[in-house]
Amino acid sequence: MGKKTSAEHKRSSGPGRSAQRRGSETVAATVSGETSESRNQTRTRLDGLDTLRKLIRELQHGNYPNKERLARLIGRDKRTVQRLLQKLKIEHKAPIDFNFSENGFYLTDPHWKFDGLRLDSEELVSFFNKVRMLNRGNIQPRSQAGLNRVRQSLAHQATYLPDEVVVNLEGQGLDGSGLDGLGPPIDIAPEPALKSQPGMLIQLTEAALRRETIFIRYFSQRLNKEVERHVNVLLVHNYHGEWYAVAWDDVEGRVRDFHAGRILSLRATQQQFTVPAGWDARAYLNRGFGMFRGGRDVTVIVEFDAYQARYVRERRYHVTQRNEELPDERLRVSFETTEAALPQVVRWLMQFGEHALAIAPLELVVMMREILKRALNLYEESK
Repeated sequence: MGKKTSAEHKRSSGPGRSAQRRGSETVAATVSGETSESRNQTRTRLDGLDTLRKLIRELQHGNYPNKERLARLIGRDKRTVQRLLQKLKIEHKAPIDFNFSENGFYLTDPHWKFDGLRLDSEELVSFFNKVRMLNRGNIQPRSQAGLNRVRQSLAHQATYLPDEVVVNLEGQGLDGSGLDGLGPPIDIAPEPALKSQPGMLIQLTEAALRRETIFIRYFSQRLNKEVERHVNVLLVHNYHGEWYAVAWDDVEGRVRDFHAGRILSLRATQQQFTVPAGWDARAYLNRGFGMFRGGRDVTVIVEFDAYQARYVRERRYHVTQRNEELPDERLRVSFETTEAALPQVVRWLMQFGEHALAIAPLELVVMMREILKRALNLYEESK
């Protein structure tokens, strides 16, 4: 057989880069339910927000950049820089001024926050749909390039989520701030059996943004019955594929986590609420173990034998985790959590069997003894 021509080789060697890009964009559209037009509009808007973000960050550094410097930063001309600065000042009330002695621009209020740097309602729907579809894990293997593109798109969009929406991003802060390299992919777990509809998530997000109390009908697994509550949503949080509304519960007088999939219905009340004094979303989420939290603070201490320690050293189970090397290649792990999270710590420890020993707190040690006794009795009785 003769040599293949260049054209024949190109046809037989599979899709080219442009075809692969089109294929991955098709997957992205399929996952999110977006049309080509809406996808292009979102991309254009995010590109514009990226540019404004670069300008704002440079101004916040306080180095008094001039038009020429800002033009180099965003890869545009000085006329475009002037237009964008005017847009920020007029449309977004940015406190931008020019310092003649420094020959550059600056923010008269260095703590000013640009509220326009967040997704709108339609983009939030797209974001929630992408997370939901990725959780299902039903994208064909041949679409791995498209899957990676969707993950990158999600990581990018997550940087523009409102403060009231939190998605776990590996290797980043809770709010996923930082755009360098688009960040790592979102931590996506298999889709839970209890699904949260994007429409419900949008309603919860809007209630949090408007600071509006909502009335919900909710199925409580703890009480095993339907309950009704007036709640103030402070945060919409995704943890390992599960969506939660972190909200103030008027009945119990404390902040609680409501699984979005168990909210049967909700309605607005037209009543505004005030965020509790001292509310800190990061601190609240860090106190728990998984989605279990509440009660007094406790320090958990667990010792792992040499076998299990090899694997534990590779993992980080809690944001406050501390590792201490022990003799014989054993490892002591400690972290801070709350009393109400201890039953979940027990379930976590059970997976390690005889390779882990609970040291503290005493309540945890007692729980482990009791549950292991009951488990042993269960197997003794089944002989």
